[in-house]
Amino acid sequence: MESKERAVLDRIFEPAGVAIFGGVHEPGKFGHMMLQSLIQYGYKGKIYPVSPAGGEVFGLNVLKSLSHVDGPVDLGCICVPAKEVPGALRDCLERGVSGAEILSSGFSETGDAGAIALQDEVARISRLGIRIVGPNCFGIHCPRGGLTLLPGFDFAKTPGPVALISQSGGVATDFCHEARTAGLSLSKVVSYGNGCDLEAVSLLDYLSGDSETRYVAAYLEGVRDGRRLKEVLRKLASRKPVVIWKGGLTPTGAKAVMSHTGSMAGERAVWSGLFAQTGALQVEGLEELLDVMTAMVHLKAGGSRIALLGGGGAIGVFCSDLAYRYGLELPVFSDNTVASLRKWFPTPGNSLRNPVDTGTPVIPAEIIAGIVEKILMKETVDVLVVVFLIHPLAVVRPAFMKMDSLPSPCLHDMVSPLLDRADDLRKTSGKDLVVVMENRAVLPSDLDVEKDYRELKGLFLAHGVPVFPSVARAVRAIGKARVSAF
Repeated sequence: MESKERAVLDRIFEPAGVAIFGGVHEPGKFGHMMLQSLIQYGYKGKIYPVSPAGGEVFGLNVLKSLSHVDGPVDLGCICVPAKEVPGALRDCLERGVSGAEILSSGFSETGDAGAIALQDEVARISRLGIRIVGPNCFGIHCPRGGLTLLPGFDFAKTPGPVALISQSGGVATDFCHEARTAGLSLSKVVSYGNGCDLEAVSLLDYLSGDSETRYVAAYLEGVRDGRRLKEVLRKLASRKPVVIWKGGLTPTGAKAVMSHTGSMAGERAVWSGLFAQTGALQVEGLEELLDVMTAMVHLKAGGSRIALLGGGGAIGVFCSDLAYRYGLELPVFSDNTVASLRKWFPTPGNSLRNPVDTGTPVIPAEIIAGIVEKILMKETVDVLVVVFLIHPLAVVRPAFMKMDSLPSPCLHDMVSPLLDRADDLRKTSGKDLVVVMENRAVLPSDLDVEKDYRELKGLFLAHGVPVFPSVARAVRAIGKARVSAF
């Protein structure tokens, strides 16, 4: 991407001013919701609501025309009915606005000839000198620029290394929400919808040279230029990890794609070949996209040797099967390590070679920390997965609460020694630590356990330790993340 074009996109992501067209006075309309979202999110630039009705909204003067704006405007947010979009775009063009996000729908996704012609007109206007995100999209989220997409007023405000481009607005918003709970901070998120101008190829090309972005995720439904996509993906994947969820790879999915964004989905074999030739990593679903990205961001040691520590033989068997499936090794522990573990677990009912089955789901906190230290410091593994079965706490808590001589069991107390040592152990050993917290206590009476679960997850994430809700998701994410050259 040329430097001049990159500078234009930089202004779009970090605009000095935003003009919002359409529905600014009407609660529930996109224009009103976007205006409210930008204000609540904390956008620091100038916001200019534009409506022929004039007046005031949220303490801002509503301008009857963009020509009345006396400050810089780098981004137009267009929420007017589809037939009025070209007029709003021309107003932006005359004002010298760098780009516009068109949230309005009613274009090629409908399949209607008139709507397709209308989108063609929008594309022609873009070629006169204004870059367009959309139509039929939710817009841009960029914490550093203070922008958020619809409806993202409560998204995280701290910038980070992860970017997402998405043909779906719903996927984009879900990704932003879930990223917070996974400990992922975001650089840029773009919901680009029908992509009449800026679409997968141009956005991926931009992100390949974006210094703020170190990891790229994408949800794609279809592209117009497969050859160019291949070139851009190859360049991008040589610089930073890129993970793609491709929608519409089944006949029924392809039909849904056509009605969603008006895109041609393409065949599974073609896309599989594209991933193999470019180094982009394919996933199948939002859950997997987030999990793999979490592993890539948090795990630094590299290598494919894992160890598992948990209470339950079936978990170890399951982990062994998954490790084989995803190309991971489970090295057998040395006799010295097994002897050390035997001091903590001398009774029958356990297995200590790797995977480690402690024989009990509830282990004293100091013992957990000691085992983790022993494995990370002494064994030839790259990552240790520690499994906490949260649901037994719902069973043992009432019994402990009746025993005055013992404190009420608390999840934080169960793991605080491990939390205290986690940073030092990872730095000293040069190895990674992953936590799995499985919670089966999901009845209304278990809300106290759920509260502890969420608080504990937050504590691990604050220490840079990724948390997964199941062994299956953890091992899959580790295995797929290790495929990346980064």
